Amino acid sequence: MSVMRGKLLVSCSYTMLYNLLQFPAGVVPVGSVTEEDEEALRHYKGYNNDLWDKLFRKAVADGVRLPLSVQCVALPYQDELCLRLMKEVQTLHRRQMKR
Repeated sequence: MSVMRGKLLVSCSYTMLYNLLQFPAGVVPVGSVTEEDEEALRHYKGYNNDLWDKLFRKAVADGVRLPLSVQCVALPYQDELCLRLMKEVQTLHRRQMKR
C-alpha cells in the first residue's frame, strides 16, 4: 500500500495547497462505500483511461464500508463560512438518509 500512496501523492497535492495558503478547510462524513459502488468501479474507465485512471481504480478497490467524505474550503479568514458550509452539507446528508 505504501507504494500506491507514493504514486497517488500527485493526485491529492491540490488539497495540500489549502494548508499552504491557510484556507480554512474541514471534512464532513457523508456515507460509506457500498457494494454498488464497487460494481461501478469495475466498469470505471476514467476520463482518459490512462495510467492515472488505472492507478485510481486500483487504489480505491475493495473499499466496501470505508467512509466517504466531502472536503469544504473557504477563503482565508472566513472560518465561519467554512463551518456553515460543513453544517449545510451535514444537514442535507441527514435529510437524504431519512428518505
